[in-house]
Amino acid sequence: MEPTKIKPKSHIVIKSLLIALGSLLTPLLLLILITQYNVSRSPSSITPSEEFCLDGYFIFPDNYKVRTVVPVNVRYPKTLTLFNKFDVFAKQVCITPTALLPQNASVNFQLTYLDEIDWNIFQKNIQLTTQSYPQLSEIEMAEEINQDEILRYKVDYFSNLLDYSLASETSTVVCTKDNDYVLCDISDLKLEQGGSYQLNLIAKYKGERVEDLGELSAHILSAVEVTSSSVQDKQKIQSSSVPEITLTLNKAIMPEFKASLTDSLSNPITLVSVVTGNILSIKPQASLTQGSTYFLKLNDLTGLDGSHIAGEYVLEFSIDDGPQIKSTNMGTGFSTSGNIVLTFNQDIKAQNVKAYVKFTTGLDYSYSIYKNQITINPNNNFDSCQSYSLSIAKGLLSTTDLVSTKSYTYTLKTKCERVASIGTSVQGRPIYASYFGTGSKRIIFFGAMHGSESNTKTMLNKWIVELESNSAKIPSDKTIIVIPTLNPDGVANRVRFNANGVDLNRNFGSSTWVSGTYFLSNFYPTGGGASPFSEPESVAIRDFVNNNAPYLTVSYHSAAGCVIPTSSSYGVQLGQIYSQLSGYSYVNPGGAGAFTYDITGTFEEWADESGKNALVVELSSLYADQFTQNKAAMWKMVTE
Repeated sequence: MEPTKIKPKSHIVIKSLLIALGSLLTPLLLLILITQYNVSRSPSSITPSEEFCLDGYFIFPDNYKVRTVVPVNVRYPKTLTLFNKFDVFAKQVCITPTALLPQNASVNFQLTYLDEIDWNIFQKNIQLTTQSYPQLSEIEMAEEINQDEILRYKVDYFSNLLDYSLASETSTVVCTKDNDYVLCDISDLKLEQGGSYQLNLIAKYKGERVEDLGELSAHILSAVEVTSSSVQDKQKIQSSSVPEITLTLNKAIMPEFKASLTDSLSNPITLVSVVTGNILSIKPQASLTQGSTYFLKLNDLTGLDGSHIAGEYVLEFSIDDGPQIKSTNMGTGFSTSGNIVLTFNQDIKAQNVKAYVKFTTGLDYSYSIYKNQITINPNNNFDSCQSYSLSIAKGLLSTTDLVSTKSYTYTLKTKCERVASIGTSVQGRPIYASYFGTGSKRIIFFGAMHGSESNTKTMLNKWIVELESNSAKIPSDKTIIVIPTLNPDGVANRVRFNANGVDLNRNFGSSTWVSGTYFLSNFYPTGGGASPFSEPESVAIRDFVNNNAPYLTVSYHSAAGCVIPTSSSYGVQLGQIYSQLSGYSYVNPGGAGAFTYDITGTFEEWADESGKNALVVELSSLYADQFTQNKAAMWKMVTE
């Protein structure tokens, strides 16, 4: 028997070390193998924001770490769990970036069980390429869209990190996401109906623009509009019966809309509405009230093309308040044999007018009705220069049975002017005189003795109007006589002389009369006539003055701008007053120095030599009538 050999202690130590070393390295080697070869498949590319998954064998996934340049969320969808508590194995790891990755870039991901040790042998490096940010793949939009439409944009994939907005040139709206669709409500862009716009879809990350997905042209449908109406806005309708209001639209509309008719107190009127293509008929179901205002309102009109009415359509109209007088022919200077015409704003129905229209004096009349006029024909002539009152009571009916609700009282004053001819001209034209007042003291105003001085005719015609309008100012003891045109042939022919070529103011039988006369630097051999009073016009005024014996005669000429009286103290007194009130210069009787040529055979010389009071008033203009400048002086001559 051989003796037992005892192994050396050093050999035992080495073996122990080897065993210990093996025990240590085996798990490390296993960890390295697991780390380096546990991923069996990875995607070729990933989106910059969405989850991607790695297939493989992942032991104890709760201890598995994923490192990259951006924060991520990690989940293990296919996990083996023991005792419903311990995850011991996973066949897939899914990674979701929580921050946006750059597009079209290479991104490195590190997978490890030893997060604290940064050794490559304990890390699995995966290099992945990111795709582009989502791009438009489809736009669901017609060629024309409504201004409150929701546009649907389809992108090629969903991104939970990107937001979208739609921008016009002036406004931007935030869009919503629905899977692969971006929904943009363009209402807040305030696009005008009928306009064309460029709209840009923008992708944003945390409020910052990261991508423009492209512009598109958008044409907004034209609005539904009312192009015409059977009742005009603000129209007054002369009937309480409005069976139908017809509105024509610019396009056909849907039958569903809102319509209301109210009065000014917001009381509703029942309506029936009928739509036929682009024609809208509104039919009130009750009679409307005279004198009331109504508002027809239309809302939510929608065209068959999807367009809308822009806001609210409002049509305002009213029912007239019964016949009202627009005008009458009554006033000052009414003819004593004239008919009164009352013109209303509506046609008048045949009725007993005498029940409503009465003279305060009880004057009887006949009447006629034609359309919107009532003509009153008094049975007897009015007295001249008298006032009459006519009252029109409420109750007159229009042809549409509206009732007048206003009463009227009108006053007419019959004409005070009395017109008579005092003679005729060479060519047979009458010479007219107008009389005002009935007093025994008479004053005569006449003009246009020279036909080229027709502004004196205009002034005296205005004086006639003034006297008619203010006849009450005429003193009871006075009669005013106005002869606007003593030389009607000269005025008609626009010459200084009468039709015989005679200067009428050189034809009077004064001591200075001569046949040959001057005007300015021109000599007229027969300008004074063949003899004194050879002309019918000068004879007419001579005889008229002699027959009426006026206390003053005022003749008007132009344009020396002065007043020249006859030599009597009364004539001088009145001449000075006229000069002061009119502003014309005063020239002593005879007019010496007032003219640069000889003055012979004048009316004023004849009047002075005949013991009559007379004034020559020379206007300061050849064209302006200067009535306003003379009016105060003329009244003063009447009241003195």
